[in-house]
Amino acid sequence: MGKSVTVTNQENGEDVVLVVKKKKFPWWILLFLLPLILLIPVKRDIFVNFTSEGTGIALAKAPAEVTYPMIGTFGSTDYLTKTDSTDTDGNFVINDAKMPLWYKLFGTYIDSLSLSCADGCYELLNGKESYAKFPTDNYKKITVPAKTCVAAIKVVDDDDNQPIPEANVQIISIVNGNDVSTETQTDVAGMFDIERMPLCGSIKAVASKDGYLNDTIEASLFDLNNMSENERTLHLKPMKGNVKVIVKDLKTKTLLAGATVTLNISGQTQTLKTNTNGVGVGSFDSLRVVQQISFKASKSGYADTTLEGYTVQQFMSLSEDKRTMYLRPITKTLVFIDTDGTNPLEGVKNIIYKNGAPIATETSNSKGEFVVSNIGVNDQISIVASKTGYETNSTKVKNKKFSELNTQESRTIPLKEKEEPRPTPPPPVNNNPSDLKGQSGDLRINLQWYSKTDLDLHVIDPCGNEIYFSKRSGNCGGGRGTLDIDANALFGTTNRPQENIYWNKPSPGTYTIKIDCFKWRERVEQPLSYNVTIIDKGVRTDKSGKISKGQKIIVCKHTVE
Repeated sequence: MGKSVTVTNQENGEDVVLVVKKKKFPWWILLFLLPLILLIPVKRDIFVNFTSEGTGIALAKAPAEVTYPMIGTFGSTDYLTKTDSTDTDGNFVINDAKMPLWYKLFGTYIDSLSLSCADGCYELLNGKESYAKFPTDNYKKITVPAKTCVAAIKVVDDDDNQPIPEANVQIISIVNGNDVSTETQTDVAGMFDIERMPLCGSIKAVASKDGYLNDTIEASLFDLNNMSENERTLHLKPMKGNVKVIVKDLKTKTLLAGATVTLNISGQTQTLKTNTNGVGVGSFDSLRVVQQISFKASKSGYADTTLEGYTVQQFMSLSEDKRTMYLRPITKTLVFIDTDGTNPLEGVKNIIYKNGAPIATETSNSKGEFVVSNIGVNDQISIVASKTGYETNSTKVKNKKFSELNTQESRTIPLKEKEEPRPTPPPPVNNNPSDLKGQSGDLRINLQWYSKTDLDLHVIDPCGNEIYFSKRSGNCGGGRGTLDIDANALFGTTNRPQENIYWNKPSPGTYTIKIDCFKWRERVEQPLSYNVTIIDKGVRTDKSGKISKGQKIIVCKHTVE
């Protein structure tokens, strides 16, 4: 249907109605053109601004890389990578990124960009951002996280290089001019961690523990991150001190020299002697002040004592009295015995002195025993033992210490019976053979004395034979000498002994006559009288004299014709 137009004819003035018909466009042509239009490529720019996390400061002149999709006409995707540096404002631009019009109109924009950017302190790797979220006319801000330090620091004992658990650590980190302080403790392996701290900062770590001197490590986190384990180790030097122990007698409160003091530290022991110059003090040097210590003091004659429950540091601060170990003297009761030299002696009066002063008088019982009580290790004991008819003994126990009275023999006190000197009866003065014991002969030599002491008669004949108790006979030139009486040897002692040697046919020559005092049995050491009778063919000669304890003498020499 056309459009109607009225026209007036000027000649006759009549209106003429003209109908104008409009020509229709062939719309079906668009069906062929539309796919071609949608395939037209559309370009766009990608604007990225990289800033540091936390501060918002632009990452200027930092190396950056963006991988972005290039979508082909028919929907295929190629990923292109641009590597460059950000400008002074941290900007990074990709020009003319292409995609077909149909993808822009109808696509889901599911493809994304991969971004990375880094400087000395910050680093973004493989950051993913949706392509569709990038504005076409402005910068999209990408926040770049700080690079972080991950480092393990060890704390060890400077003496033995062993780890120190539960050490206190103060960590002061400085990032962008801001100080942040935190505290932690080392684990059982002596370790603590530095982690998730910006690499562009610096750190100061101070390790401490009771009984140790502090140690500090101070470095940039970048340097710390590249240190070796040994370089990241803190060495705490043990604080050390000297401890003095004092040992005294509990009773007298006097210092005890020569006491043994044993120090125990964690099962390890050290020993010392308190000063031997008379001062009862000893010193243990270079001990760690945090160590738990205990002491044991001992000395002969004293009960042991201990001191414990302190660290070295605590012990060093104690007063002198609290550092003193008191040893209690051990006192004992000792039994002494009085004897007559062989048998127990009853009724002996014993005056007992301790350290020079008389403390008691004890009388021995039927077993010769008496008791002295409360003897200390350093006491000096003296005893004066006396009894009527006996000589006083004040020397056997005189200024004796406890250690010198540790055997019964040392506590046995002998008393000697008093004896008045007795005159020796005179020897026989006649030639009656019945005065003498033993057999007779042409030559006879007889010894007489008046005591239970054992005297031995010895005669050496002209041939050199010595006749006595061990060799009772000897031949010489056809004559034989014989000892037929040996008195007071072992059994059957008598106060009127004789010894006799005889020859029936003596050989001519010189006979040497000797006496040996073999066993002294007198209570006094006054010399004994003796008499030697020589009968040669009926002629008697007597030789008298005296002999002392232990003597061997030649009486005379007799010649037989």
